[in-house]
Amino acid sequence: MNGFHKNKGIVIELTALLDVILIMLFWVIMDMQDNSEKVREDADSRIASAESLLEEERKNAESRIEQINADAQSRIDEAMEKAEDLDSRAAGNQQALDGYKQGLLVTLNLKYDNGGRLFISKAEDELGSVRLAGNGDISGEIISALDGSGLREGDAVLCAFVYDGSSALYRDVQNVISAVERVTDTYENFYCTYINTTR
Repeated sequence: MNGFHKNKGIVIELTALLDVILIMLFWVIMDMQDNSEKVREDADSRIASAESLLEEERKNAESRIEQINADAQSRIDEAMEKAEDLDSRAAGNQQALDGYKQGLLVTLNLKYDNGGRLFISKAEDELGSVRLAGNGDISGEIISALDGSGLREGDAVLCAFVYDGSSALYRDVQNVISAVERVTDTYENFYCTYINTTR
């Protein structure tokens, strides 16, 4: 009888121990499952964050490339514009030189027949004149004469201011020179030389 009770006591102790082990095993499995879900969620979150950063970097790179392309195109357009402007100016200068060879020079003649008067001519055609005494607008009259001759503001214009230094008044010569300088505000390619016939 004594042995039987000992046996039964051992079985009871093992059963309780087995229950505890099963409960612990169940808890470990549940804990591992919870941890694996947390690890999976954390990994998914990191992947989503990396994808978001990658997409943002891609958009930034595309934006920078577009900006670089736009800047390059703007510089190309600007260079083309300058090249066309240089070609246009060169052609205008060549035309003015050809006109000079043919005697199509604009001349400003200072004469004192009836008081000081500036005569504006192109080749043989008189384009206008202005009195130097009083409030005559010399530069305005020169511009008006150039406009009337068919010249445009961007055209190259070769001019000669001719005066007799022995009879011309210094004040009149200086007024004409100042007026010529003001003409270049409108006709920026207006080139004038000064010829004193007494020299």
